[in-house]
Amino acid sequence: MPGNHSRNPLLFILFRIFFNSRFYYPIYAVMFLDFGLSQEQFAQLNFAWAIAIVLLEVPSGALADQFGRKKLVVLASILMMIEMAVLLLMPAANPAQYEGDPGGLERAAWLLFAVFMANRIISGAAEAAASGADEALAYDSLPSEERDHHWSKLTTQLMVWQSVGFIVVTMIGAAVYDPDFMNRLFGWMGSSLTFTQYVTLKIPIALTFLMGVGTFFIACRMEENGVITHHPDKPLKEAVKASFARTFEAGHWILKTPAALMLLLFGLCFDSIIRLYYTVGSIWLEVIGYQPVQFGLISVIGSLTGIVAAMLGKKLIDHRSPAFNFRLLTVLVFIGIFSLAFPIKYWSVLFLPALWISMRLLHFFISNYLNRVTLSENRATVLSFRGLSMNLSYGIITMLYSAQVWAIRQKDGIDPVEANQPEIVHSLFSTAVKWWWVYLLFAILGLISYQRIRIRKNWNQLLDKTDRRKVL
Repeated sequence: MPGNHSRNPLLFILFRIFFNSRFYYPIYAVMFLDFGLSQEQFAQLNFAWAIAIVLLEVPSGALADQFGRKKLVVLASILMMIEMAVLLLMPAANPAQYEGDPGGLERAAWLLFAVFMANRIISGAAEAAASGADEALAYDSLPSEERDHHWSKLTTQLMVWQSVGFIVVTMIGAAVYDPDFMNRLFGWMGSSLTFTQYVTLKIPIALTFLMGVGTFFIACRMEENGVITHHPDKPLKEAVKASFARTFEAGHWILKTPAALMLLLFGLCFDSIIRLYYTVGSIWLEVIGYQPVQFGLISVIGSLTGIVAAMLGKKLIDHRSPAFNFRLLTVLVFIGIFSLAFPIKYWSVLFLPALWISMRLLHFFISNYLNRVTLSENRATVLSFRGLSMNLSYGIITMLYSAQVWAIRQKDGIDPVEANQPEIVHSLFSTAVKWWWVYLLFAILGLISYQRIRIRKNWNQLLDKTDRRKVL
């Protein structure tokens, strides 16, 4: 077991920063729509992304445990570069190019959707490859004495530095996406270059591709430390079969371990609805009156709340009970989602910190508590189940959102061609988001009922004394 001198913990922080800090995040939904996609297509693409993760996540954690976690992390960085390269090579759909040729515009739209589908599947594969493997490398590199304490400190540092990284990339990403800003900037520098929206669409993507290059070099420097059970003379087919067997056995262990099961159920319940907001959050900011160039500043504030959440999370883990922590999370998530149903121009942004903080606290708590109940040799497999459950839930909720938008459009008689106009996009979204808090309320009640009726233990009873039974 590596001791204090392992470089994996530091590289883990750098890997997460480079892998997750993407320049297009502040204008994520708006960028997809500006490429020429509809809201329904956007939701369907995110569903495909989530399903790709789910299908590949099942064996990825087990393969990491069997073939080596570092190989999966390196593969994730390579796939990140490929997913960005696909979008860089794809031209945006400009309707002006197809005046008088509706068939050409339709073919271009389908090509655009197909390319974005390829991008989302590759991105899902990258997420699945990294999920669990990078965390397992870092966790098992920490000193065995008081490992839970060291992991809590490391994840606190990760939250702080990720927030700093997000501040940088969101400010830059939102600024370079705005053609007016770019024209003023280059004009001030004495350049005659002229930027249009069809040019600035690609700049955040190109910058993220460079982040992918950095991610690759970081992943290559990580040190393997897992228990690798693969034998060179064993056929690949048998190795993959064994990996699936380990995965299903890990799933059986989760179902039989109340603490792990409730952590995963809680995670998928809240993560999915918060991530749905994150996915379409740039549309929401337009609805309440903000412009894309202002998204960067709002995202910076969101990143600063990440630093607050990091310090708060550490104190809550150390000084508050699990029951208190999860009750606090429930209240924060509900406040944030409920506020979306009642937009107040400009001022509704004041409720967003509830979602920003709760998202970070959610993953901080689940990472710390789930690692406590999981044995080292099965950690990547079990952590992959965490990613699988959350992404499956996210995929389902994005398809529900797509169906919801479609139903609203049909009810209001809106033509699909007109649905991409900003005022129509805002109207469809505003109508859909009014029902999110109702869904969340029923999900919370269902979760509480299941815990009381079937589990019959509160959070303190589940997590104060954990049972680390073997999976295999």
